[in-house]
Amino acid sequence: MATQVVLEPGKTILLDGPASALVISGLVSVFGAELRPRRRLVVRKGRRMPLEALEASRLEVVVGEGGSYSIVDGSPIPPSWREVAEELSEGGPRKIVVLGGVDVGKTSLCTYLANMAVGAGRSVGLVDADVGQSDIGPPCTIGFARMVKPILDLSELRAEQAFFLGDKTPSHMMDEALKGIEEMMRASAEAGVDLLIINTDGWISGQGAIEYKRSIASTVEPDLILALQRGVELEPIIRALEGWEVRVLEVSPFVKERDREVRRELRAQGYRRYLEGARVISIQLDWVEVEGRLPGSGLKPSRERIALIASVLGIRPLLVEEDQEKMTLVFEGEAPDEELISRLEEAVGKEVDVFLKGEEKGLLVALYGREGRFLGIGVVVGLDCRKKAIRVFTPVDEDAVAKIC
Repeated sequence: MATQVVLEPGKTILLDGPASALVISGLVSVFGAELRPRRRLVVRKGRRMPLEALEASRLEVVVGEGGSYSIVDGSPIPPSWREVAEELSEGGPRKIVVLGGVDVGKTSLCTYLANMAVGAGRSVGLVDADVGQSDIGPPCTIGFARMVKPILDLSELRAEQAFFLGDKTPSHMMDEALKGIEEMMRASAEAGVDLLIINTDGWISGQGAIEYKRSIASTVEPDLILALQRGVELEPIIRALEGWEVRVLEVSPFVKERDREVRRELRAQGYRRYLEGARVISIQLDWVEVEGRLPGSGLKPSRERIALIASVLGIRPLLVEEDQEKMTLVFEGEAPDEELISRLEEAVGKEVDVFLKGEEKGLLVALYGREGRFLGIGVVVGLDCRKKAIRVFTPVDEDAVAKIC
């Protein structure tokens, strides 16, 4: 049921999704984007959005199951955020990295700064390197998008380019994640933006996190690093960033902490958004470039080579392919034991990667077109070893696919 809410200047209404608010009269701001009468804000489940009254306003609020709203005094934008926004509006830095743990408002800060910069006439691009809670691009990707007008939520942006990491954390794939950030920076340069804001993940504890965040700085070479912290949790990382300008910003008092279940639901929303309109397509692996563990990246060996494999293992694989570095074998049912695989590696002089038919089902993959353009994601349905084709549940047109990884 809809509820009429009157919001006076200096007041903020916090909407916890699922919920929506329709502006009936007045003027409100959401992270620097103005909402005038007849504009509606929809808040997804698991999200909190603040609407700050810039003048006396009347709203129609609808709350779904599990949602809520509350009215609080003050602005959701801390003074230190406004200071940075003023610098950006005047031309200021060209590359910014945002650091912080989980639930400190990194996405909110990025949205606010981008909105204010776009409003001042700057050409703004965003790189979302928070692979676990990605707003630009699907989960497990590092995405890039341009902003041409103020937005209410970063998820309004569609990734123009994305790098598929394949994991919801960079902790085990730091080199690959850095490569992805570098590729998205190239995409931003090609797009001609004059301000690039890079959001990062919430991994901040331990030596690995320190090294990773320092490596991000080395890769990006930012003009300014913004560190959101509640206490001193970022101090080890800040000390490691000597040589770069680091500015510590306070966390908005209205940021909501989320549990693992909510984070899981937000990732699921990201998958659903990028799989909308999906269907099963068949991709001939011989016709596309294949990266990663999926079969399809190698060539079929000679009959003599296949006979050697069968003699060493005592079983004939469903599929055999190899490149200069490794050999990939696909078996049905049960694979040979590790000792036999080791013997085969000695015989062929390279690493042997074993794949059981059926293991591919449910794998998340990224699909790219010509010139490496990101097309979307898909879920593997099955592998046809005889036809050397893979079936994928995706909204992407099979004729457009040039690479799968």
